[in-house]
Amino acid sequence: MKLRGIVFVAGLLCGIVSWAQSTPAGGAASTAAINAQNANNLCRVYFTKPKAGMTQQFEAGRKKHNDFHRSQKDTFTWNTWAIATGDNTGNYVTSTCGHAWKDFDEWEKRMGKADTADANVNLGSYSESGTNGFYQYRADMSLAPPNQPPSPMTAVTIYVLHPGAGPDFIAAIKKISDALSKQADWPKTSGWLQLMNGGEGPTFVLLNARQNWADFAPLPKSVPDVLNETYGKADADATLKTVRDSTARLWTETADYRADLSYLPGK
Repeated sequence: MKLRGIVFVAGLLCGIVSWAQSTPAGGAASTAAINAQNANNLCRVYFTKPKAGMTQQFEAGRKKHNDFHRSQKDTFTWNTWAIATGDNTGNYVTSTCGHAWKDFDEWEKRMGKADTADANVNLGSYSESGTNGFYQYRADMSLAPPNQPPSPMTAVTIYVLHPGAGPDFIAAIKKISDALSKQADWPKTSGWLQLMNGGEGPTFVLLNARQNWADFAPLPKSVPDVLNETYGKADADATLKTVRDSTARLWTETADYRADLSYLPGK
C-alpha cells in the first residue's frame, strides 16, 4: 500500500464548528488510563498522488490490489477515500484502523513482503508519490466512538502544532468536547487522530462525518456559543485562545468515501 495525501481564523472556526461525542471527554486522566483507553485505536494511513492522467489506471490497480488482499484472506479492513477539495484534491487515502501496535508485527510477517510486491505491480506504475504514517484515534478527546462505519463524506481539519504545545492543545480540546457532549442536540459525529509516527508533529486531525454537502451548513449554535454558555465568556475566550496559540498551521479538505476502492474482509 504505497500512498500519499490526507485562512487561519476562518479555518479554525471551520474546524471547531462540529465537535460531538457519546461520552464526556473532559476531566483528568492518567497517562496509563489514556493509553488503556486507546490501546486498540491505532490506524495506519497511506496517502497517494496518482500520476497525471492516470487516475483511471490507478483506480483499476487499487481494485486489483484489493483482490490480492482477498486472495490472501487478509483480516484487516482497508478503507479508501478520494480527496475532493483543497491542495490535495485528486489524491487518495487508504487506512486500516482499530489495531494495537503488535497487530502490525503479525500482519508484516504474514502479508508484508507479498503486499509490497503486489502494490509495486498494481499501484507503483501509476503513483507519482506516496507516504504513510501511524495515527492513534484519541477516544479521550473525541466526540464519536472509534471504528464507526465510514460516512459518505468526511470534513477533515489538520492541525500542525508548535513544538511543545501538545499538552495545552489536548487539554483545551477535551474541555471543548466536554461542553459539546452535554448538548443534547449536538451531532455526535466527530473524532480526533494524533500522528504517532511518519510525519511532521505534533499533528492532530479532526474528522467530521458528513452525509452530503447540506451537512456542512452551520449549526444553530457555534462552538463559542456553547463555550460561553457552559464556562462564561472569559473562560471560553481563554480556551479558544489556547487552541489558536498552539496551532502553527491549519488546513481543511473534504474526503469522499470510495466503497468500490475499499477492502472488507470476507467481501
